[in-house]
Amino acid sequence: MTNICCSNCFNPKRDSFHHFIKQHGVINNNLCPYCKSTDGIKIDAKVLGGFIKTGIDRAYDECEEGEDKLSVFEILNDRVILFEWENHEERKLTHDLFEGTQDEDIDAKRYCLKLESIGDDEEQYRIWRNFEHDCKYFNRFFDLTPRGEGNSNKRTEMLEKIYESCLKNLKEEIEPGTELFRARVIDSKFKRGRDYDLDEVSIGPADKSNSQAGRMNPEGINYFYVAEDEATALKEGRLRANERVLIGRFNTIKKLTVIDWTKANIYEKAVDIFSPKYSPSMAVYQDFLRRFAIEVGKPNETAKNIEYVATQLVAEYVRGHGFDGIKYDSAVGNGFDVVFFYGPEIEKENNDFNTIPDYTDIAKLTDVREFKIKIEYFLEP
Repeated sequence: MTNICCSNCFNPKRDSFHHFIKQHGVINNNLCPYCKSTDGIKIDAKVLGGFIKTGIDRAYDECEEGEDKLSVFEILNDRVILFEWENHEERKLTHDLFEGTQDEDIDAKRYCLKLESIGDDEEQYRIWRNFEHDCKYFNRFFDLTPRGEGNSNKRTEMLEKIYESCLKNLKEEIEPGTELFRARVIDSKFKRGRDYDLDEVSIGPADKSNSQAGRMNPEGINYFYVAEDEATALKEGRLRANERVLIGRFNTIKKLTVIDWTKANIYEKAVDIFSPKYSPSMAVYQDFLRRFAIEVGKPNETAKNIEYVATQLVAEYVRGHGFDGIKYDSAVGNGFDVVFFYGPEIEKENNDFNTIPDYTDIAKLTDVREFKIKIEYFLEP
């Protein structure tokens, strides 16, 4: 029996993939058995499966050993993000796409990202894969990798290569007058006028005595985290009903330059495994961007601060290139967040110590309100 699926089953952003469906499919009003729509372009699942297999073979090799082996389903669902998010039949569809082929067992881990054709980038890729482990469990502050001939790809050189190849292309300017929001939960024991107030000190970054590690900042160095809108700011706080919260509205007062991680998909065509223009080299950098985004999206829990070590080091590297911050998609809201490399307002002292610039150098508080949460904004990790 022929299995028929349709274009609506799949992520509409996969242009090369949908181009193939348009070329080889048919238009009719029949019900799709997978996504239950009638207006999609229909295509034989086996024909489409053959096209998908060509794309997988373009980017992946079959491998017998290695920790990073992937199954067909993991490649399509987690790496390529092929399926439309409302399609809950992705596992059945994947099975039917490969029924009767060597990939019929869609959970068999058989594939590794193809690296041998990209020359020097293979070593860079492997260094990045070890980057998170080393800076969490081996050496955090200095690159202690043994030096010598044949071992020139150090951590800093790897970051510089990634910066030159892709990060600097994510540059964006935030114009003066941009409105941003920040929320802060009020301790139930705190009293207004004694422990906090409706002012810059209470809604701004915590001082160094109350510093905790965050997605982009290590403990002891506080940055200015803000959100695109009020709803995103509240969700980032993972607030529970009946908690009291301060919500502040800020306007930027000068032009600021950031790395815009929300634009990481500019490399999507170069890493589209269904396109003849697929670039294995760019796939390495896209994998870095993807992993960074996953790390940033993890819940910020004190007990798990070690999980943020890699993103903190990358953020510090970006800061060293003169950027004001990093913009990234919220892990819990529909908007974006920005971390600015600016800290709490402090008294200027006459000494030789370096200090983080005040956030008041870049943003002005225009409104701050206190209210009690009625809607549950807390999201379980």
